[in-house]
Amino acid sequence: MKFTKPTILRIAAALALTAAATSSFAQDGGHRAFDAGYEAGQRDSRDDRGPRGDHGPRWDRVRILEAEYGARGRMCDARRAVQREVVRNHGVIHVDNNLCGDPAGGMPKRLRVVYRCAETASARVVARENETLRLTCRW
Repeated sequence: MKFTKPTILRIAAALALTAAATSSFAQDGGHRAFDAGYEAGQRDSRDDRGPRGDHGPRWDRVRILEAEYGARGRMCDARRAVQREVVRNHGVIHVDNNLCGDPAGGMPKRLRVVYRCAETASARVVARENETLRLTCRW
């Protein structure tokens, strides 16, 4: 079979275009794979996976049953604020007047919390004003 110069040039051009398209497709696939991996990593970090990939505490599954902040009978209900802090800060609560105001001005206050992790038994913790309280769950 004999090819003329224009035919050879057309075949070479077609091969070059095919190679370029294949290379472009492979590179684009690489970016998509990178993006998918990045998104998976972001999802994993939001899920609170531990260092070995196991699931850690899911703070949105913690229920605050009681939360009282104050001193000597001057208390306020801090359940909503504590629940919000637990989810936002992964079980950490800074105990101060931002929880529900200052129910006992000029007196040292305490936060008393009764909580439940998923389906476990309830637990009770107490912390003083200006301390940081860390809830613990055994999942």
